Amino acid sequence: MTELQSYKPAPVHFFIHIPKCGGTTFSDYLSRHFPLERIYTATKSIRVWENYRRERAAAQAQSADLSSLAPLEQRHVDEMKKHDLIVENHFSWRDAELLKRHRAVMTYAVFRDPREQVASHFLHLQRIPTQTAHELAPESRNQYQLAKELSITDWCALAWDRSEIWASVFNLQTRMISSYPVNRHLYKQMDPEAFFEDAVNNLESIDFVADLRELEEFTRLISLNNGWLPPGEQVSLNEGSPDSSLAKTLADQVPEELVSLDLRLLDLVSLRYRAWKRKVLDDLSITQWRRDCRSSIAFKSKRDWEVDFSGPVFGTNFHGREGEPPEVHRWLGPSRQSLLFLPAHRGSTAIISLYIVAMITPEMLSGTRFQLDGVDVSPRFSNDENCIVATLTVNAEQVTDDAVALVITTPMTTSERDTGIGTDTRQKSLALRRVRVSIEV
Repeated sequence: MTELQSYKPAPVHFFIHIPKCGGTTFSDYLSRHFPLERIYTATKSIRVWENYRRERAAAQAQSADLSSLAPLEQRHVDEMKKHDLIVENHFSWRDAELLKRHRAVMTYAVFRDPREQVASHFLHLQRIPTQTAHELAPESRNQYQLAKELSITDWCALAWDRSEIWASVFNLQTRMISSYPVNRHLYKQMDPEAFFEDAVNNLESIDFVADLRELEEFTRLISLNNGWLPPGEQVSLNEGSPDSSLAKTLADQVPEELVSLDLRLLDLVSLRYRAWKRKVLDDLSITQWRRDCRSSIAFKSKRDWEVDFSGPVFGTNFHGREGEPPEVHRWLGPSRQSLLFLPAHRGSTAIISLYIVAMITPEMLSGTRFQLDGVDVSPRFSNDENCIVATLTVNAEQVTDDAVALVITTPMTTSERDTGIGTDTRQKSLALRRVRVSIEV
């Protein structure tokens, strides 16, 4: 079977390429996983742009109705839907949303300290020879020339009066993921907080986001997530590396009011990235454990097990052991969701009894959710051994492995200090003493 024969056409992998945010390097990383004919490269997208510009110029010369021309963004989408990777050129969140009308889309975006991004863009404009401006975009010459003539301080100051500078630097990262393609005049009529809130909502819809400082780690985690080979050593592919000391120095001269929304956005990107990173590594660990180590809790000759907390804990989100055998218990926390793997017999009904020895607040149990292998289960409650016993049943057809995953999601966590019953500051919810599993023949 050839590479193309085995290739799956969906979803489209779409890189929201924000200028001067390591996009050339990240585009190269993504591109190595796709055949060239399936990639919507900058060369292909520029060709579409050139054809549009020429048609528009011809129509203007003939005083024709420009509304009859197909919009540029629609022309790009018509080409994108024929490909499986969109990289290199600076397409925005809005372009990805248009493409979603035709195909499933997996989105990526890399962000950067906005002051460094502005400084890097300024240095980039300085490096471009003025005479190399595209013949269909002669206005670019002014941008290249201004960057050569002015200090970065004076150049940034012009952003409030020069639309071409404003468009290239004013909170560009927020604008790239905004639902609204605004110019300088339209933005003045908008509520900045509403504009920012819209961008934040869109940020949540992007599948994979990272800060440029985490780019090397980001590519490795993407490889893990997508089942790709590791990226190897990262090499910056664009002159004016993201680590350029000059860009970092000039960044101090970029006024905060030019990038205030982007500064706030980067904090949210960092939070998203850390949460995703934990999930990727947790999922990988769980997959490896289920493949290699599950036999340590599966005793095929037995029909009944008792899992106490003196031994290893085959789960996540538990505080340390408390008490002495046989009355050792563990509190669930600090997060609301805890995972516990329990032994089972493939194809047999399992009855699971959780012995809850304590609750941080009396109302905790009523809002707690139980899932077995991803299916919600309603417990039956009873009392035994001075514990509340929650009994769950997982049906035979649902047991497809020698271990079942029990997920306990509590409505909240809190500490003894916060509730006024002690000095312990750990965030807790329920405490388990033991779990009993019975297999029905």
